[in-house]
Amino acid sequence: MTLLADSITAIAEELARALVKVSSRGKVDSARLSLPLVYPGGSMVGIEISRLHDGFLVSDVGGARREAGLLGGEKAFHRVATEVANRFAIRFDSNMIFDIDVSEPELVVAVVAVANAAKTAVENTLTYLASVDNADYRASLWERLEKLYGLQRVDRKPKIMGASDQWDFDAAIAKDGRVAVFELVVPNANSVNSAVTKFLDVSDLGEGAPTRVAVLTSLEATPHLSVLNRTAKILAVDASDEAYLKAA
Repeated sequence: MTLLADSITAIAEELARALVKVSSRGKVDSARLSLPLVYPGGSMVGIEISRLHDGFLVSDVGGARREAGLLGGEKAFHRVATEVANRFAIRFDSNMIFDIDVSEPELVVAVVAVANAAKTAVENTLTYLASVDNADYRASLWERLEKLYGLQRVDRKPKIMGASDQWDFDAAIAKDGRVAVFELVVPNANSVNSAVTKFLDVSDLGEGAPTRVAVLTSLEATPHLSVLNRTAKILAVDASDEAYLKAA
């Protein structure tokens, strides 16, 4: 039993070394940790620890701000990051998320707080951008469907009952005794996962299930496209009128 325990412990220690990378940034009394947390863009969350006169500085060195900028959300990030930092009881100075004058016994808690705040701030920025973009895309979708099918046939933001739960969709139309539901999907994993969940539950209704249409704002950039395609018809937001008519 001891041998097995030692073996498992050794495996766990090796995993810990693999998950957390430590590197020097060429500064005296400073080191960087690459943690097993991933930004929406795919980069690992990095945290720098620097020794101060009275304690330590723990920061993301502006990494979250740069990640948000790459997603086109640097302006929104400033507001979001301030709220997130306050929630995690740390700070944001328009560049980096950090905690200062951290004592050595508090380092683990500070690293966890700063890392999670950095990741959360970028994720929340992306969610905000998606909601703003979706409002414009949704209005365009409604206008397109109402032009093609008539105002009376289009249900804006309908609630559709699936096999297990009720879901909000962006639009639905009634056609030839059947219902087709439309869901806007922006190019990020959360949006795809949400759409897939809704489509799967609705498809479980069986033969009479509504036709499911995923309207993609960016066909090329959408992740997990093959998974989405198994649950719904794929339609580019700027597709032709003929394609919209065929989809439903």
